[in-house]
Amino acid sequence: MNSANEQFFRRNILTVVMAVLALAFFYPVIFVIFNALKPEAQITLHPMAPPASLYLANFARAWTVMKFPAVFANTLFITAAGLGGIVLASSMAAYALARDDSRLSWILYGFFVFALVIPFQIIMVPIAVLAADLKLTSIPGIIPMYWGLGIPTAVFMFHGFVKGVPRELEESAAIDGAGQFYVFFAVVFPLLKTIVATVAVIDALWLWNDFLLPLIVVKEGTIQLAQMAFNGQFLKEYGPMSASLTLSALPIVLFYLGLQKYIIKGIAAGAVKG
Repeated sequence: MNSANEQFFRRNILTVVMAVLALAFFYPVIFVIFNALKPEAQITLHPMAPPASLYLANFARAWTVMKFPAVFANTLFITAAGLGGIVLASSMAAYALARDDSRLSWILYGFFVFALVIPFQIIMVPIAVLAADLKLTSIPGIIPMYWGLGIPTAVFMFHGFVKGVPRELEESAAIDGAGQFYVFFAVVFPLLKTIVATVAVIDALWLWNDFLLPLIVVKEGTIQLAQMAFNGQFLKEYGPMSASLTLSALPIVLFYLGLQKYIIKGIAAGAVKG
């Protein structure tokens, strides 16, 4: 076998292997969509088979039982407010830490990095107690908790990226009389759009799909908690459950597809520049 044929053979084998892996990863999504479009009897008898016809009653029941417009609005508010606070606070903190070479700056940065290795399960009970003591057991009250949990990772990502922004740009703006806040928001922040998009996608996926923190703090009112209505102790409604998963995943999947090209680019750039 000559080199050209060998290259062609290897390329095709690699394509087949990657296609099989892609199908394996994508099949759970297909499985959920298939079962969302089938009545319960078909799901019980043939859970792996495609639907014989489009059965939309599952979506209607999921929409009604979950009170989908209300829980969608709550989840959207939590995601938007949580994401906005994380991006704003972490980018400003990372900029201040990256531009200050003092020992105190590195100690503070070390605290942010250390927070990354603390599992949520360790602080879960103290957070629930603190939320009750501070009267934060509500949809607006949970947002500052997401800020505290999400900022350390975002600071770590922003910090490496900010260090790659040339200081000369800031010095030029300062010579023209620009203040510190103007320099950051008008000069530095626009240059961070890649890492901003990366943090936005990663944290939006987390905020939108989070189940545990709303469960221990607000108890109800989000999409993920509302889906528990179809997963009872004695009865499981797989059709409406699959429909609810499809409805809840669609907005965040569209958001991800719109910004996914920035993820690897932003993470790689932040790692290199750090």
